[in-house]
Amino acid sequence: MSVTELRRNAYVPRCERDAKRIRRAAEAARPDAKIAMEVALAQIGAAFDETAAVNAFKIRIERLLRLGAYYPAVRARFGARAGMLFGHRLDAAVILVERCWRAERKAFQIASAFGCGTRLSLEVLRELRLILRLLRRKRMEAEYGAALAALCDAPIAKLAAE
Repeated sequence: MSVTELRRNAYVPRCERDAKRIRRAAEAARPDAKIAMEVALAQIGAAFDETAAVNAFKIRIERLLRLGAYYPAVRARFGARAGMLFGHRLDAAVILVERCWRAERKAFQIASAFGCGTRLSLEVLRELRLILRLLRRKRMEAEYGAALAALCDAPIAKLAAE
């Protein structure tokens, strides 16, 4: 395998891939010799479309995972939900969070109809849902137990016994 093949197959962080996607949208608008405003509109459209929203969410999740369970902001954001999951295995936790997310989504829709809905709880459950699904997909049950123990201030040995 040559060096150029290794470089092509190397992992590129999501932030850089997103920036490249926006640049490609601008370059796609240029060959027609369009005015600068159309190129700018193509970049803006690519930066704020559905794909950009999904990438921003995944970038936020990657950042939370990099910070770890002992980071104060992560503990504040997920501490109460971790208490709800304490004592559950990863598969059961995924199901429980999915049910909570669906119930919270319905409650948010009803509250929004009356003009008083807040998205924070829904966003926390959405983030937790993706994190748990990622852990399950990568078969990271041990990491799930350690993170849960860190968030709940419980000794890891107690989780291992259960």
